[in-house]
Amino acid sequence: MALSGQEHDMHLGPIPVEGRVIIVTGATSGIGRATAERLLRHGAVVVGCARDEQRLTHVAAEVPGLEPQRCDVTSSKDRAALIDGVLARHGRIDALVNNAGVGWEGLVEEMETGDVEKLVNTNVTALIDLTRLVLPHMLERGDGHIVMTSSSAGWFSFPPLTVYSATKFAVEGFVEGLRREVSRRGIVVSTVNPGPVATEWLARSQGLQPAEHDSEVRRNPGVPPEWVATAIERSLRRPYSRTAGVPRVMGLARLLQVQPLRMAADVAFGLTAGPLSNFAKKLTADTTPVDPREELQHHSSASN
Repeated sequence: MALSGQEHDMHLGPIPVEGRVIIVTGATSGIGRATAERLLRHGAVVVGCARDEQRLTHVAAEVPGLEPQRCDVTSSKDRAALIDGVLARHGRIDALVNNAGVGWEGLVEEMETGDVEKLVNTNVTALIDLTRLVLPHMLERGDGHIVMTSSSAGWFSFPPLTVYSATKFAVEGFVEGLRREVSRRGIVVSTVNPGPVATEWLARSQGLQPAEHDSEVRRNPGVPPEWVATAIERSLRRPYSRTAGVPRVMGLARLLQVQPLRMAADVAFGLTAGPLSNFAKKLTADTTPVDPREELQHHSSASN
Protein backbone atom coordinates (compact mmCIF):
# COMPACT_ATOMS: atom_id res chain seq x y z
CA MET A 1 0.00 0.00 0.00
CA ALA A 2 1.13 3.55 -0.62
CA LEU A 3 2.23 5.68 2.30
CA SER A 4 0.30 8.77 3.36
CA GLY A 5 1.86 12.21 3.03
CA GLN A 6 2.66 12.29 6.77
CA GLU A 7 4.21 8.82 6.56
CA HIS A 8 6.27 10.04 3.59
CA ASP A 9 7.83 12.72 5.77
CA MET A 10 8.67 10.13 8.43
CA HIS A 11 9.91 7.51 5.96
CA LEU A 12 13.61 8.09 5.33
CA GLY A 13 14.25 4.97 3.27
CA PRO A 14 13.01 3.91 -0.17
CA ILE A 15 9.25 3.62 -0.60
CA PRO A 16 8.09 0.22 -1.90
CA VAL A 17 6.67 0.07 -5.41
CA GLU A 18 4.67 -3.05 -4.62
CA GLY A 19 0.90 -2.54 -4.60
CA ARG A 20 1.01 1.05 -5.88
CA VAL A 21 -1.36 1.97 -8.72
CA ILE A 22 0.79 3.60 -11.41
CA ILE A 23 -0.21 4.99 -14.81
CA VAL A 24 2.44 4.81 -17.53
CA THR A 25 1.69 6.68 -20.75
CA GLY A 26 3.27 5.59 -24.03
CA ALA A 27 3.56 2.07 -22.66
CA THR A 28 3.75 0.08 -25.88
CA SER A 29 7.38 0.70 -26.83
CA GLY A 30 10.76 2.02 -25.82
CA ILE A 31 11.08 3.64 -22.41
CA GLY A 32 7.37 3.28 -21.61
CA ARG A 33 7.27 -0.47 -22.18
CA ALA A 34 10.54 -1.02 -20.31
CA THR A 35 9.16 1.02 -17.39
CA ALA A 36 5.87 -0.88 -17.29
CA GLU A 37 7.69 -4.22 -17.34
CA ARG A 38 10.07 -3.16 -14.57
CA LEU A 39 7.33 -1.84 -12.29
CA LEU A 40 5.26 -4.99 -12.81
CA ARG A 41 8.23 -7.16 -11.82
CA HIS A 42 8.37 -5.23 -8.56
CA GLY A 43 4.69 -5.79 -7.80
CA ALA A 44 3.08 -2.53 -8.91
CA VAL A 45 -0.38 -2.31 -10.46
CA VAL A 46 0.45 -0.78 -13.83
CA VAL A 47 -2.10 0.82 -16.13
CA GLY A 48 -0.39 1.19 -19.50
CA CYS A 49 -1.89 3.48 -22.10
CA ALA A 50 -1.22 4.28 -25.74
CA ARG A 51 -3.20 5.59 -28.70
CA ASP A 52 -2.92 2.45 -30.89
CA GLU A 53 -5.45 0.02 -29.41
CA GLN A 54 -4.34 -2.91 -31.57
CA ARG A 55 -0.72 -2.46 -30.57
CA LEU A 56 -1.71 -1.98 -26.92
CA THR A 57 -3.68 -5.23 -26.92
CA HIS A 58 -0.72 -7.04 -28.46
CA VAL A 59 1.73 -5.67 -25.88
CA ALA A 60 -0.64 -6.46 -22.99
CA ALA A 61 -0.69 -10.09 -24.17
CA GLU A 62 3.13 -10.13 -24.09
CA VAL A 63 3.47 -8.37 -20.71
CA PRO A 64 1.68 -10.35 -17.98
CA GLY A 65 -0.20 -8.17 -15.51
CA LEU A 66 -0.27 -5.02 -17.63
CA GLU A 67 -3.68 -3.35 -17.49
CA PRO A 68 -4.22 -1.71 -20.88
CA GLN A 69 -6.32 1.38 -21.44
CA ARG A 70 -6.40 3.09 -24.80
CA CYS A 71 -5.67 6.79 -24.57
CA ASP A 72 -4.58 9.26 -27.21
CA VAL A 73 -2.92 11.76 -24.89
CA THR A 74 -3.57 14.58 -27.38
CA SER A 75 -7.33 14.11 -26.86
CA SER A 76 -8.81 15.93 -23.86
CA LYS A 77 -11.67 13.43 -23.79
CA ASP A 78 -9.27 10.47 -23.70
CA ARG A 79 -7.18 12.08 -20.97
CA ALA A 80 -10.21 12.58 -18.73
CA ALA A 81 -11.45 9.04 -19.44
CA LEU A 82 -8.05 7.61 -18.49
CA ILE A 83 -7.95 9.25 -15.06
CA ASP A 84 -11.65 8.66 -14.34
CA GLY A 85 -11.37 5.02 -15.43
CA VAL A 86 -8.41 4.22 -13.20
CA LEU A 87 -10.06 5.89 -10.20
CA ALA A 88 -13.29 3.98 -10.86
CA ARG A 89 -11.49 0.63 -11.02
CA HIS A 90 -8.88 1.07 -8.29
CA GLY A 91 -10.13 3.90 -6.09
CA ARG A 92 -6.79 5.70 -6.19
CA ILE A 93 -3.81 6.69 -8.33
CA ASP A 94 -0.51 6.54 -6.49
CA ALA A 95 1.72 7.68 -9.34
CA LEU A 96 1.59 9.05 -12.87
CA VAL A 97 4.51 8.50 -15.24
CA ASN A 98 4.13 11.09 -18.01
CA ASN A 99 6.22 9.28 -20.60
CA ALA A 100 4.35 9.61 -23.91
CA GLY A 101 6.06 11.97 -26.30
CA VAL A 102 7.18 12.50 -29.88
CA GLY A 103 10.34 13.84 -31.46
CA TRP A 104 11.28 15.76 -34.58
CA GLU A 105 14.72 16.45 -35.98
CA GLY A 106 15.45 19.07 -38.59
CA LEU A 107 15.81 22.81 -38.95
CA VAL A 108 12.86 25.00 -37.97
CA GLU A 109 12.21 26.21 -41.52
CA GLU A 110 11.83 22.59 -42.64
CA MET A 111 8.89 22.00 -40.32
CA GLU A 112 5.22 22.17 -41.21
CA THR A 113 2.54 23.62 -38.94
CA GLY A 114 1.28 20.13 -38.15
CA ASP A 115 4.75 19.07 -36.99
CA VAL A 116 4.89 21.94 -34.50
CA GLU A 117 1.36 21.33 -33.23
CA LYS A 118 1.99 17.61 -32.78
CA LEU A 119 5.13 18.24 -30.72
CA VAL A 120 3.51 20.83 -28.46
CA ASN A 121 0.22 18.96 -28.04
CA THR A 122 1.92 15.66 -27.17
CA ASN A 123 4.99 16.75 -25.23
CA VAL A 124 3.56 19.74 -23.36
CA THR A 125 -0.24 20.13 -23.39
CA ALA A 126 -0.99 16.46 -22.73
CA LEU A 127 1.59 16.21 -19.95
CA ILE A 128 0.35 19.32 -18.17
CA ASP A 129 -3.31 18.39 -18.49
CA LEU A 130 -2.87 14.79 -17.28
CA THR A 131 -1.05 16.21 -14.28
CA ARG A 132 -3.87 18.72 -13.71
CA LEU A 133 -6.45 15.94 -13.85
CA VAL A 134 -4.70 13.67 -11.37
CA LEU A 135 -3.71 16.37 -8.87
CA PRO A 136 -7.06 16.91 -7.08
CA HIS A 137 -7.23 13.22 -6.13
CA MET A 138 -3.61 13.16 -4.97
CA LEU A 139 -3.94 16.40 -3.01
CA GLU A 140 -7.09 15.15 -1.29
CA ARG A 141 -5.13 12.12 -0.08
CA GLY A 142 -2.01 14.15 0.64
CA ASP A 143 0.00 11.60 -1.29
CA GLY A 144 1.16 11.05 -4.86
CA HIS A 145 4.14 10.96 -7.18
CA ILE A 146 4.38 12.39 -10.70
CA VAL A 147 7.35 11.51 -12.90
CA MET A 148 8.05 13.28 -16.17
CA THR A 149 10.16 11.60 -18.84
CA SER A 150 11.93 14.73 -20.01
CA SER A 151 15.26 14.95 -21.84
CA SER A 152 18.76 16.35 -21.54
CA ALA A 153 17.58 18.51 -24.46
CA GLY A 154 15.45 20.30 -21.86
CA TRP A 155 18.66 21.69 -20.36
CA PHE A 156 20.39 22.78 -23.52
CA SER A 157 18.81 23.47 -26.91
CA PHE A 158 20.65 22.72 -30.11
CA PRO A 159 19.87 22.11 -33.77
CA PRO A 160 18.45 19.99 -35.29
CA LEU A 161 16.33 19.47 -32.16
CA THR A 162 15.39 23.10 -31.58
CA VAL A 163 11.60 22.74 -31.37
CA TYR A 164 11.78 19.37 -29.61
CA SER A 165 14.14 20.98 -27.09
CA ALA A 166 11.67 23.85 -26.64
CA THR A 167 8.96 21.39 -25.61
CA LYS A 168 11.30 19.83 -23.06
CA PHE A 169 12.28 23.27 -21.75
CA ALA A 170 8.54 23.80 -21.20
CA VAL A 171 8.39 20.56 -19.20
CA GLU A 172 11.30 21.68 -17.04
CA GLY A 173 9.65 25.04 -16.39
CA PHE A 174 6.35 23.38 -15.52
CA VAL A 175 8.07 21.01 -13.10
CA GLU A 176 9.95 23.85 -11.40
CA GLY A 177 6.74 25.73 -10.63
CA LEU A 178 4.71 22.62 -9.82
CA ARG A 179 7.21 21.50 -7.21
CA ARG A 180 6.83 24.86 -5.48
CA GLU A 181 3.04 24.49 -5.54
CA VAL A 182 2.67 20.95 -4.22
CA SER A 183 5.83 19.74 -2.47
CA ARG A 184 4.54 20.87 0.95
CA ARG A 185 1.24 19.11 0.35
CA GLY A 186 2.51 15.56 0.00
CA ILE A 187 3.08 15.41 -3.76
CA VAL A 188 6.49 14.44 -5.16
CA VAL A 189 7.43 15.61 -8.66
CA SER A 190 10.43 14.07 -10.41
CA THR A 191 12.02 14.28 -13.85
CA VAL A 192 14.18 11.78 -15.66
CA ASN A 193 16.33 13.38 -18.36
CA PRO A 194 17.94 10.90 -20.72
CA GLY A 195 20.35 11.63 -23.52
CA PRO A 196 20.12 9.47 -26.67
CA VAL A 197 18.28 6.21 -26.01
CA ALA A 198 18.46 3.10 -28.21
CA THR A 199 14.88 3.11 -29.48
CA GLU A 200 13.18 3.77 -32.81
CA TRP A 201 13.05 7.48 -31.87
CA LEU A 202 14.72 8.70 -35.05
CA ALA A 203 12.30 6.77 -37.23
CA ARG A 204 9.33 8.16 -35.28
CA SER A 205 10.75 11.68 -35.40
CA GLN A 206 10.55 11.52 -39.19
CA GLY A 207 6.97 10.25 -39.41
CA LEU A 208 7.24 6.47 -39.26
CA GLN A 209 5.45 4.48 -36.58
CA PRO A 210 7.48 1.26 -36.32
CA ALA A 211 6.54 -1.60 -34.07
CA GLU A 212 8.94 -2.46 -31.27
CA HIS A 213 12.04 -4.14 -32.79
CA ASP A 214 10.68 -3.72 -36.32
CA SER A 215 12.90 -5.82 -38.59
CA GLU A 216 13.08 -3.00 -41.15
CA VAL A 217 14.11 -0.32 -38.64
CA ARG A 218 17.33 -0.27 -36.65
CA ARG A 219 17.47 1.41 -33.29
CA ASN A 220 19.29 4.72 -33.16
CA PRO A 221 22.46 4.89 -31.02
CA GLY A 222 22.04 5.42 -27.30
CA VAL A 223 21.75 3.83 -23.89
CA PRO A 224 19.30 0.94 -23.39
CA PRO A 225 15.73 2.05 -22.53
CA GLU A 226 16.00 -0.17 -19.45
CA TRP A 227 18.47 2.35 -18.01
CA VAL A 228 15.81 5.04 -18.16
CA ALA A 229 13.19 2.67 -16.73
CA THR A 230 15.52 2.00 -13.80
CA ALA A 231 15.86 5.74 -13.16
CA ILE A 232 12.06 6.12 -13.24
CA GLU A 233 11.60 3.29 -10.75
CA ARG A 234 14.26 4.74 -8.45
CA SER A 235 12.52 8.11 -8.59
CA LEU A 236 9.22 6.50 -7.60
CA ARG A 237 10.92 4.99 -4.57
CA ARG A 238 12.16 8.36 -3.32
CA PRO A 239 10.04 10.36 -0.84
CA TYR A 240 11.41 13.59 -2.30
CA SER A 241 11.53 15.29 -5.69
CA ARG A 242 14.41 14.24 -7.89
CA THR A 243 15.98 15.15 -11.24
CA ALA A 244 18.04 12.37 -12.79
CA GLY A 245 20.20 12.38 -15.91
CA VAL A 246 20.56 9.10 -17.80
CA PRO A 247 23.38 8.29 -17.87
CA ARG A 248 24.34 10.50 -14.97
CA VAL A 249 26.99 12.28 -16.99
CA MET A 250 24.17 13.89 -19.00
CA GLY A 251 23.62 16.15 -16.00
CA LEU A 252 26.74 18.03 -17.09
CA ALA A 253 24.65 19.47 -19.95
CA ARG A 254 23.31 21.97 -17.43
CA LEU A 255 26.79 23.55 -17.26
CA LEU A 256 26.31 24.77 -20.83
CA GLN A 257 23.74 27.25 -19.50
CA VAL A 258 26.51 29.07 -17.62
CA GLN A 259 28.68 31.77 -19.19
CA PRO A 260 31.21 31.62 -20.81
CA LEU A 261 30.38 28.01 -21.77
CA ARG A 262 27.00 29.17 -23.08
CA MET A 263 28.63 31.73 -25.39
CA ALA A 264 31.09 29.13 -26.68
CA ALA A 265 28.22 26.71 -27.34
CA ASP A 266 26.29 29.42 -29.21
CA VAL A 267 29.23 29.90 -31.55
CA ALA A 268 29.93 26.18 -31.98
CA PHE A 269 26.35 25.19 -32.75
CA GLY A 270 25.81 28.28 -34.88
CA LEU A 271 28.62 27.11 -37.14
CA THR A 272 27.49 23.49 -37.24
CA ALA A 273 23.67 23.74 -37.39
CA GLY A 274 23.47 22.80 -41.07
CA PRO A 275 26.00 19.93 -40.92
CA LEU A 276 24.34 18.56 -37.76
CA SER A 277 20.96 18.55 -39.49
CA ASN A 278 22.45 16.74 -42.50
CA PHE A 279 24.14 14.22 -40.22
CA ALA A 280 20.82 13.54 -38.46
CA LYS A 281 19.11 12.99 -41.81
CA LYS A 282 21.82 10.54 -42.87
CA LEU A 283 21.57 8.71 -39.56
CA THR A 284 17.80 8.48 -39.98
CA ALA A 285 18.21 7.16 -43.51
CA ASP A 286 20.68 4.55 -42.25
CA THR A 287 18.25 3.32 -39.61
CA THR A 288 15.13 3.38 -41.82
CA PRO A 289 15.38 1.90 -45.32
CA VAL A 290 12.32 3.80 -46.57
CA ASP A 291 11.48 7.45 -47.09
CA PRO A 292 9.74 8.45 -43.83
CA ARG A 293 7.47 10.83 -45.74
CA GLU A 294 6.06 7.99 -47.83
CA GLU A 295 2.82 6.33 -46.83
CA LEU A 296 4.49 3.20 -45.46
CA GLN A 297 3.40 3.17 -41.84
CA HIS A 298 4.19 0.52 -39.29
CA HIS A 299 1.88 0.18 -36.31
CA SER A 300 2.92 1.37 -32.88
CA SER A 301 2.33 4.09 -30.30
CA ALA A 302 4.80 6.96 -30.30
CA SER A 303 6.89 7.22 -27.15
CA ASN A 304 10.09 8.96 -26.01
